[in-house]
Amino acid sequence: MTKLIKMNYDATNDIKQIILQFNNSIKAQMPVLEDVVSDLITTKNTDGNAIENCLDTLLSITVHGFGKEQFIRLLEYYKTIDAEGALFYWNEYDKKE
Repeated sequence: MTKLIKMNYDATNDIKQIILQFNNSIKAQMPVLEDVVSDLITTKNTDGNAIENCLDTLLSITVHGFGKEQFIRLLEYYKTIDAEGALFYWNEYDKKE
């Protein structure tokens, strides 16, 4: 194995480890996000900033295979408060799909 091939092999393994750690970190945080979504909905929170903050977080991780159910659940609730704001998030979600 040449030095260049070994370096590429090591870099590839490093990247795989970083991705694995990232995914494990997101997975570990999902119960907290689920609790936040449940709390926003069950308390009938109407604070658009709080809801959109959570939607932003969930939207950013859906592309990694996490949070889709919670994103949709919160978005369904949000559209009862701000239909236009919810439409924006649906469109953003569709762009990422």
